Order: sequence, then structure tokens, then C-alpha cells
Amino acid sequence: MLLLKRLMYCLLITMLFTLVAQAEVKLPKLVSSGMVLQRDQNIKIWGWAKPGEAIAVSFKHKIYKTKTQADGKWLLTIKPQQAGGPFKMLINNIELDDVWVGDVWLCSGQSNMEALMSRPNIKANYPDVIENSRNPMIRQFTVQRNMAFNPLEDVTTEKGWISANPETVLNFSAVAYFFAKDLYEKYKIPIGIIHSSVGGTPIQSWVDSESLTSFPDYRKVSDPLKDTAEVSRVLTDHHLKTIAWHKSAEEDDLGIRENWAKTPYAKDAQWKEMTGLDQFIKQFLGLKYGVMWFKTEVEIPASLAGKSANLILGTMSTLDETYINGQKVGGINSSYSDRDYVVNAGILKSGKNTITIRLMSNANGFSFHPKNIYQLKFKDDSIALNKPWQFRFGIQKTYLADGNGLSFRTPTAFYYSMIKPVANYNIKGFVWYQGESNVARAYEYQEIFTSLIKLWRKDWQQEKLPFLYVQLANYLPPNAKPEISNFALLREAQLKTLTVPNTAMVVIHDLGEKNNIHPANKRDVGKRLALAAQKLAYHENVVFSGPIYKSMKVVGDKVYVSFDHIGTGLKNLGNQLNQFSISADGKNFVPAQASIVSEQVVVWNPSIKNPQAVRYAWADDPEGANLYNQEGLPASGFKSN
Repeated sequence: MLLLKRLMYCLLITMLFTLVAQAEVKLPKLVSSGMVLQRDQNIKIWGWAKPGEAIAVSFKHKIYKTKTQADGKWLLTIKPQQAGGPFKMLINNIELDDVWVGDVWLCSGQSNMEALMSRPNIKANYPDVIENSRNPMIRQFTVQRNMAFNPLEDVTTEKGWISANPETVLNFSAVAYFFAKDLYEKYKIPIGIIHSSVGGTPIQSWVDSESLTSFPDYRKVSDPLKDTAEVSRVLTDHHLKTIAWHKSAEEDDLGIRENWAKTPYAKDAQWKEMTGLDQFIKQFLGLKYGVMWFKTEVEIPASLAGKSANLILGTMSTLDETYINGQKVGGINSSYSDRDYVVNAGILKSGKNTITIRLMSNANGFSFHPKNIYQLKFKDDSIALNKPWQFRFGIQKTYLADGNGLSFRTPTAFYYSMIKPVANYNIKGFVWYQGESNVARAYEYQEIFTSLIKLWRKDWQQEKLPFLYVQLANYLPPNAKPEISNFALLREAQLKTLTVPNTAMVVIHDLGEKNNIHPANKRDVGKRLALAAQKLAYHENVVFSGPIYKSMKVVGDKVYVSFDHIGTGLKNLGNQLNQFSISADGKNFVPAQASIVSEQVVVWNPSIKNPQAVRYAWADDPEGANLYNQEGLPASGFKSN
């Protein structure tokens, strides 16, 4: 009887798909082989075809049918499924294989979400993780960068859905990968990541026009771009400017005309001198654009002459071309990639050797990272490049914006192209890591962030869809005026957004690097996000947050501070609590002593007799902030009023 039912099903499938095989069906990029579908929710499958065309979807021995509407769109719903796979799906005559059902998360934001496992400082941190990353149950779909000011029907992608292995994981968002990895290890179900991020973008780039009604200055920028003719004009104008800029940079560069790449290092009044590249930013103040050349000389002993080596120069702004004795050894167009160039055997000679760098910058100015190491590294030896360097303009030019002429900071630029088109694809929740590009206007962040959360939930038609986000990490050296901290203000705006239901915030002011806005530790960020997901999305009884300021009470000359999310208790790492300050007027703060008393923190300063307010970790980099709960999660910085 079972065999007869299967035969009848196969016959029905054959007949049905024979009838619809002629229909030209177009699917969205997300609906493809290798995809992860959201479990335990209705699954939407959609696409485009000729009006009135019959659409049939076969999945797990069931057939779902619909017809294309007059506008060429079709959508049908598959009933909720349990986690599992791999499965096949047949959509008319299109066969999709390697389909899984599990949990899907949309991960978005700016560069710290966008940062890939291949980024040098991240890759160097996790060689074992990368080597052991093979797991077909962890998958990522990367939405390519694309700007639009009216809704697009679909996103673009380079590779579609890819599963994790030592090669492909290098193209995963590092934060998203560690988040997915922890969830998989906990629940052993397929985890899909839709990664849709763009470095350098402010939050207003990720919402629609209506969300910016309270911000007319942003609307003045974005609304005219709804006119496609205006967009075309901007793109064409910038394209022509870009061609002209780079043509001039090549043809009019004096260094190319006089072949500075092959000229030896020599004292010359035309060239300015500095003690090292790490001193350049101190000597060369102000943003300049165009082409600049740098030269130094290195003495190679006879024992190392002719041998291969690596020229290590660290990161520098934008595009470089680097030469040794007139031979090009490398070039990278990136401000984030370390220059580690192979110097082939035979290039280095005994005695004096000249290293020349041609650096081109159209938008970021000229710079070298202060933590760079400059050396020639041999198999068993190294030579520091610590002799003076010379520098000279090849050509000085005007600023030319990166990209296509439409700034990454343009309001609404990425919502219509990278968020709205995927809203039919059901998900478990959102993960957001962004804010660095809004620190200068932190006062408006909470309102726009709240609008973003509501907008995205509305798009997915789930008003309580879990929304996890990362509070900004510590960054920058100590401020001479510690009460002025835009990073602290932005973190405060993020903290206040916890009033939106079904949100969770991950505190990471202990994971950053004061000299790098893109810190290498992405594993602990992912772990803390996964812990928040366990509570918010999977309803586990876990401590998922560090202490969050709740209230304060003044008793005499002391302030008693209470917190939510203290877990099994408060603790400090070290001998005493740091980074607390107190104020008599709510404006001027002085450093304070603090101690844990039961479930509260008591704060005081002998000079303040009538305290009115208290702050904690209120700095760009609140170095030494050490209030945690017993579960090891850090307290968020705060200002009591």
C-alpha cells in the first residue's frame, strides 16, 4: 500500500510539473540551493513569472500551488517544519537541493559586523578555529553592497548560500560566525546567517524615509534621490570625475615621470625627512590627497644578500605600490590589510638597498598605523627599518569621494536595497552591530534606532521578533576632558533603547582596543550575543546580560546604586572598583571610591557632601572598568541622570 502511494505521488508530481514546466519562473537570490529555511514558522516562497502562470512547489512530499498575480509576482506559504535536512525543493522546473531547515538570523550593521574572518588581525587570532570550521550545518548568505532610494525587488550576491569550511569561513562575518557556531554547538540544528552589512554606514542609512520624519536634514539629502534621473546624474558625474582624477594621478605624477621607483635614496632638498614612518602623522598634519612617495635605505650584510625575505610594513591608507631597488614587490588597495610582501631571492643585494613606497589617496589622506612594525624578515634573521625616511608629493590633488558618488552615509541608502528585499524570508531574529559612525550625533541615535527596530519588525510582520545588538567597544586614548565622551553618549543611547520590548544588548567595553576601532576579539562578542539569544529567542533560563543600572538612592554623603541583571551577585575584577565618579550638581563629576555591598554598589567621595548623580565607565575607553556579575558579564557604563 505504501509503495502504491509513493508511485501515485510521483505520477502526480510528473503530471503537475509537465503542465507548468513552460513557465519561466524567476526566484529571489535567497531562495536557492543550500539555503536554510526558518523552522517552526510558515515558510514563504516567492518569485516572479508571467501573469496568470501556475506555480507549484514540491517540498517533503507535499505540493503547494498558486498563480502569478497581474504584476508578475507570486508567493505561497509552506506550513511550519521541524529542523532537519538536507531536502530537495522543486519549483516548477527549477530543482533546489541541499536545503535545510533550522534557525536563520539577519546580521547587519557597519564594519565590525562586516569584518570577515580573513581580516588579518582576526585571522591571526583564530588559526585553530578556521582549521576546524568545516560544518555544513552553519551557512551564510552575503548580501552584496548596493544602494537604492526606492525599494528593490531583490538583493545581489556573489556566491549565494555557502557552508562553513576552512576556505569559505574566511568570507564569513567573524561576529556572525562565532554567534552561529555557539548556537549550533548548543542546539545542534542548522544555523543560517543572512549577512547584510556595510562598513562606515550610519544608522540613518538603514531605515526608510518615513523613519526620518523628525530629521528633515536627512530627508533633504535622501528624498531628491528617489528621482532615478537625479541618481543617474550623480553617478555619471562622479564616474567622469573618477576617471579624470586617476588619469591625472598617473600621467601627471612627477614620481612616475622621473621614475622615482628606481632612483636610489639620497639627500635631496626636494624631499623632506622624518625619523620613521610612525612619525609621519605627527610631522605631516592635515588631510592632503593625491600621490606621495616615501623612501628609505637599508644595509644588507653579505650573509643575507640575495636571499628571499618578507617586507613587513603594516597598514597604511588606501593604495600603495612598493618597490625594492626598483622592482615592485607588492601593492594593496586597502586601509585595513597588513602589507607583508614577499621579496624574491636575488632582489636584495649586499650593501645599500632602497625601499620606495608610492601611496595614493583620494579620500582618506596619507597615514601609517602607529602600531605598525617595519622590518625585513628573513628565515632566521630580521632587519629593522629604523633609519630615516624621506617623503615628497608626486602630485597633490583635490578630494574625491570613494564609491560611486553616492555617499555610504546617505540616509536610507541601504534599507531599500539590502534589508527590505529580504523581508519575505522568515527569520529567528536580528543581530545588529553599529554605532561608530553616529558618535558625533549621539543625541539622535536612540530615536532612529527605535524606529529601525520597529520598521524591520513591521517588514517581517512580527512585532516582537528578537533584536540583539552590540554596545560600542572601548576605543581611543583617554580624553583630556573625561566628562566629554561621544562614545559614552552613544553607548547611553544604546542602553536606553533596551526600553523597546524583546531587545537585548551585549556590553563589550572590555573587549576593544584603544588604537583600533576594529578589535580582533570577535569570538567573545559572538559568544555574548549567542548567550543573549538563548534567553531572548530560545527562552532559556540563563544569565545573559551584565549588570544594568536600575536606580540610585542617596544616604548621607553616599550613593547606593542598584542594578538589574546581577545574576548570582556582583563582583569586581581586582582589588577595588574602578571608573566610578560622583557629582554634587549632576554636571561636574569627580573620581569616586566604590565598593560592593550585598547587591548594590556604594559610591562616595569625601569632598562631595550632597551627591546628586553618579557615573560609571563614562569614557571613550573606560580602561579598568571592572564591575561584573558572578557569571562574568560586564556592567554597562551609565549616567544616573
